[in-house]
Amino acid sequence: MIDNAGETISTAIKSPAADEAVTVTESGKASDLVKDQGTTIEPLITKAGGLGDTKETIEHLRGADENGQDASISFYQNNSFLAIYAEDDVTKKNTALNVTLSFEATDTPKRSVKEAIREASSVIPSDAVKVKEYKVDEERDVIHYESKLLSERLKGWYELDAANNPESVPGTFIVILNHDEEGIFSVVVGVGNNP
Repeated sequence: MIDNAGETISTAIKSPAADEAVTVTESGKASDLVKDQGTTIEPLITKAGGLGDTKETIEHLRGADENGQDASISFYQNNSFLAIYAEDDVTKKNTALNVTLSFEATDTPKRSVKEAIREASSVIPSDAVKVKEYKVDEERDVIHYESKLLSERLKGWYELDAANNPESVPGTFIVILNHDEEGIFSVVVGVGNNP
């Protein structure tokens, strides 16, 4: 795992595969998809639709909710991308509070740490800064981040969190790497800092 506090995730991995992933998403393809439809969809705060992005934007990029519009958890891309949304009290936007990348639902059910972090980098806010890393237990590692973009998109959520927890920091979120002896099988990205 990487252990440099203050490092942005976009520079956390330096490998040809990671550089290729960044090049594709930074080329503007996701933004162009939104623009091509001629609609007024909220701008992405991630590279490919994820934490802090609106449901409308994510569905525009990833397709219709496979779990039905009234379900509490939305599934996309053959259940490999899961999202939980809530309308923020301040911004009034239906925004992703939690995103799960389920590698077990793909053709490559286990990933290395570098592969998992590269995948996660596309669904976390683009201005994310790593604060720290730690192990929760034998099957979960956590990377703690902060993001100004996320604090602005989920202003109401963070205000409520601060009212209940005086040590709360706006824009805080975590990435949980779930693994077994064969590799990482899922990544959970969620607001706050409680794994």
